[in-house]
Amino acid sequence: MANYTVRNIPEEVYAVLRQDAERHGHSLNAEVLSLLAERAEMKRRRAGAARAMKDLDKLRKRIARKYPNQPDSVELIREDRDSR
Repeated sequence: MANYTVRNIPEEVYAVLRQDAERHGHSLNAEVLSLLAERAEMKRRRAGAARAMKDLDKLRKRIARKYPNQPDSVELIREDRDSR
């Protein structure tokens, strides 16, 4: 496990961290570790979502090549809406 020291924390930030730690029943250290873990998990999920979007884009292009000349969904929705 790594150790890291944070210096020069602004008083306002420190106060919020302490309040959150108290509210969650954590030590200040545990609260900061929790925030860091949440941030790391968010970055991991975003990277996964970016990869999934690339895969979906490839699939969309492959489907478009296999089934060319499909009607535009915007036009289909507009036609449906206007028919009512």
